[in-house]
Amino acid sequence: MEFNHAENKWASYFHALLAKVAGRKQEHITPFADPRQQEIAGQLSRSFPDCALVFDGGYPGAERARIILYPRDWPPQQHRVATPLLLKGNFPPGMLNHRDFLGAVLGLGLRREMVGDIICREDGAIVLLVPELVTFVTQNLRQVGRYPVQAEALEEVPLSFLEGRERVKEIRGTVASLRLDAVAGLGFGLSRSRITPLVKGEQVKLNHQLISQPSRAVKEGDLISLAGRGRVEVVEVLGETRKGRISLKLRRMY
Repeated sequence: MEFNHAENKWASYFHALLAKVAGRKQEHITPFADPRQQEIAGQLSRSFPDCALVFDGGYPGAERARIILYPRDWPPQQHRVATPLLLKGNFPPGMLNHRDFLGAVLGLGLRREMVGDIICREDGAIVLLVPELVTFVTQNLRQVGRYPVQAEALEEVPLSFLEGRERVKEIRGTVASLRLDAVAGLGFGLSRSRITPLVKGEQVKLNHQLISQPSRAVKEGDLISLAGRGRVEVVEVLGETRKGRISLKLRRMY
């Protein structure tokens, strides 16, 4: 198994945890992990036949999840690994987004791995947190952006937040090549001069992996995400135009 420089620390972390679980026959729960980190843990677990793992992000289909590692011959215990926190206020429609809510929570001094998914709606958001931080956040979070906010812990994520939470837009256009910066620029509506610094600044992920090379090639089925702006799926490469450009069909998810 090969990992890039940024992933090596996660590989070492998960390898050490798996070895501890296997050696001491005890369960361990990680902080929230993104999809690529979950994939790394899953790959490494194949080298530890006495260990098993499950992912739990607090609701079905969660992208960020905590990983429960346990001895395979011991059934995992029941844990409440994530608590949904409802953030509500008198927000103007469309004014606040994922980045605003995340920034407000992290502004309290929390580390990113203590926060799971954030599900946004026009009238508020659900933030998944490690349970031990819920009281601290509810007592200290007073505003998001310049708008007052109230924080309330819930037992579970309301179905109303899960139904139709993701907006999808189909995009068709052409690019000079299947470079990451070109395709991402088309998908997110940004010029190459704007998207390239974001790629180099490690704001862009390709298939959940941080990529800092704007020239990285993409292909059908790839998923490109940009911090705070959602995700773009390369649905289909439609062929070349008469002028030699590549025609694409993309799907942007907000």
